[in-house]
Amino acid sequence: MLVVRLNVFGQDGQVVHGKVIDSETKTPVPFASIAITNSTRGTAADENGNFTLMIKSIEAGQSLKISSIGYLTKHFKINALDSGRVDFVLQSDVRSLGEVEINESAINPADIVRNAIDSLKVNYRFEPFNVEYYSTLRAGSAITGQQFQIETILFGYCKGYETNAAKKLEIVKKRSQGENPLKGIDYPYWPTLEIHRADVISDPHKTGILNSANIDKFTFKYAGVSMYETDTVYQIEYQAPKPTKKLTGYGIVPQVYKGVVYITTTSNAIVRHDIVTDQFQHSIIYKKLDDHYFPYLITGERTLKGQNLFTKVTNSIILTNVVLENVRPVENTTNEFGDITALPDDNEFWEMNYPEVKD
Repeated sequence: MLVVRLNVFGQDGQVVHGKVIDSETKTPVPFASIAITNSTRGTAADENGNFTLMIKSIEAGQSLKISSIGYLTKHFKINALDSGRVDFVLQSDVRSLGEVEINESAINPADIVRNAIDSLKVNYRFEPFNVEYYSTLRAGSAITGQQFQIETILFGYCKGYETNAAKKLEIVKKRSQGENPLKGIDYPYWPTLEIHRADVISDPHKTGILNSANIDKFTFKYAGVSMYETDTVYQIEYQAPKPTKKLTGYGIVPQVYKGVVYITTTSNAIVRHDIVTDQFQHSIIYKKLDDHYFPYLITGERTLKGQNLFTKVTNSIILTNVVLENVRPVENTTNEFGDITALPDDNEFWEMNYPEVKD
């Protein structure tokens, strides 16, 4: 077990900058889950395997649990506190997959999805909870070269997956940098949009494949298995031959609507869901906490095209904490769909909790 030695502590803790890499290829492992054991806190690696995490003083005796689909889960002991960069190496779980016996002739991918829908009450929390997210929205123009970034801290309330009630989120901190390439068209940067669109397990409008009434509107394909922590995971591809507004829930009906859903073979839990259209794409990955799964990483990507306009907009939303007790509702009127660029920057907060990586 690798010991993360953190030597110097502030009053509240220190920040660790880490990178998750593949043991054989030495390449980054994107979007790995990083959790502090015996805690509801954690983070996720970005597309380049990098992450930043504040380790509190009271967590110094715990471990970092790092997991990713297709890799063996590893624990890295936290011994003391020190800021710095650490490489966390994960080993591919190919050998475990070789030992998995799957009778492919007996697999009906549509039935696997139905079983996942029927198992929602077992795998997801049906009581209220709070979430805290860290979002990074980026916009880059291929024409002007302008680069713009907005980071936000989000606080959310969910009544639970049983109610199918829309989540409410509040933007509590914000930091921006760069020149906005979409300022001229007053483009609204909404960091919570992907949360609502990707987490269709709790979709109040019952769109997509996770509504049993929609199953016959899709074609399915079994695409193999992978490993996630201690589970074997089915990989199911799907596509809607004839997308509709009712099926997708989108105001402008996409010409292409397809995706991939990853479902555990033991508990029928959905641990990842990728949604792809000709307009945008979303991905959501869940991790288990206290016997229930919560979304720990949500990503989205879209490209805005027009006269003198070709700008790629991406959003990465990382779960940093889940609160299961003393849950606090969010006010009915929130700022999540307001003008985020008008919010003041809180540089002191960001320098303390998300400082830049120093060589």
